[in-house]
Amino acid sequence: MLKSALKLFPQQGFAARRLYSSPAPSRFLNDFMTTQEKGPVQQSIEDKLIEALEPTILETVNESHLHAHHSAMKGNTNKETHFKVTVVSDKFQGKTLMQRHRIIYGLLDDELKQGLHALTLKTKTQSELDRAK
Repeated sequence: MLKSALKLFPQQGFAARRLYSSPAPSRFLNDFMTTQEKGPVQQSIEDKLIEALEPTILETVNESHLHAHHSAMKGNTNKETHFKVTVVSDKFQGKTLMQRHRIIYGLLDDELKQGLHALTLKTKTQSELDRAK
């Protein structure tokens, strides 16, 4: 189950929605990080994507608690390692899926170098989103 928080950016003409997975049922994962917390990495991701891509929709989901038990995360104290990000932006017009992902990875290079481990990306233009409805 996902919970949603809506943050309006009227001056930019869009709303960013931050989604959170339900709190983890195990004590281990709850001790790791509650999903309602918004950390500096998530804020940085949102700020950089808003500034560079001027999205009509931006959703970020911190899924780090779902991966805390993975062997690659053993000994890691960073609570912001895995995110699902949905970006709808006309700046993606004419770009392939690979080019869109490269843009985002380029924007988040510092975060990736500092412990961001994985991104699940959904990138669309507004017209692609409208056609899908």
